[in-house]
Amino acid sequence: MTNQDDLNWWLTLAANVEWTFANTYAATAPHSYVVLNRTAGMTREDFIRAAHVIHTFGQPAKFYSMTSIYLTSPDGRLKWWTMDKHLSDTTLINQATTERLYGVQNAPSTLSCIRTPYDEIATSYDEWHPIEDAEARALSEVVAPFKSEYPTSVLDVGCGTGRVLDLGLTTPDRYAGVDPSQPMLNMLVRKYPSVARIYPTTIEQALADGAFTPGQFEIVTAYDSAKELDLATVAALSELSSRVTVLKRDSQLELIT
Repeated sequence: MTNQDDLNWWLTLAANVEWTFANTYAATAPHSYVVLNRTAGMTREDFIRAAHVIHTFGQPAKFYSMTSIYLTSPDGRLKWWTMDKHLSDTTLINQATTERLYGVQNAPSTLSCIRTPYDEIATSYDEWHPIEDAEARALSEVVAPFKSEYPTSVLDVGCGTGRVLDLGLTTPDRYAGVDPSQPMLNMLVRKYPSVARIYPTTIEQALADGAFTPGQFEIVTAYDSAKELDLATVAALSELSSRVTVLKRDSQLELIT
C-alpha cells in the first residue's frame, strides 16, 4: 500500500541523495538519475517504493511519442519518472526540471480530486488480482454475439487499471474508461498509453455533466463496479450502448440489451 507517508518519505529522500547528471543527454534532454548500487543511501527496496510513489501520485505526460507517469515536486520545479516495465524491476529513477517539454502534451489526463479506497493499492492491484483464463473466456463468450469484425467501441465504467482491455474485449483506441481513482487510471495509462479517452470522475458525475450521448458506444461495461451502481444509473448506462451493457455482480455476468 502506498500513501501520504510514502510520498513524504520520497520527497525527503530525493532532496538528500546525490543525483548523477546524464552527460549523454545534456544537449537534447538534460536530466539526472539515481541508480541501484551506485547511489549511496538507496536500497533496492527504496527504488521499488519510490516507483510506487511516483505512479500513485503522478500524472501522465509525453516525451515526444512516449507516455510516462511523472511525479512533480510540491513546488512544481522538479519531476521524477521511471522506465522499467514492472515497478518491481525499478533500479533507476530519473529527475528533471519542469520548464522544458518535449513534443505535444496530449497524454490522457488522470487528474482527479476524488479520494477512493483503491488509491493506496492501485500500483499493486494487477499483481494481487491476476486474470484467470476462465474469466477471459466468460467475457469473450457473452459478448461474442454483439461484436463486429472491427474493434468494438467500449465504455468501461469503474475501469480501474483497465481489466476489460486486459481481457481483450477491444483495443485501446476504441476504449473509454471512467474511474475516480487517479492512481488506478495511472496504471491503466501506463499499460495502454494510446487509450482513446479517460474520465477521472464518478460515472454519476459524468452522466450529470452530459459527457456521453445515447448509443455512443457499442458495448458498455460495469465489470467490477456494477454492485456499486443504483438502478437509475444502470438504466442510464443501458441507454449509452447500441448493442449490449455488461454488468458483473458477484462473479456473474448480466446482459442488458
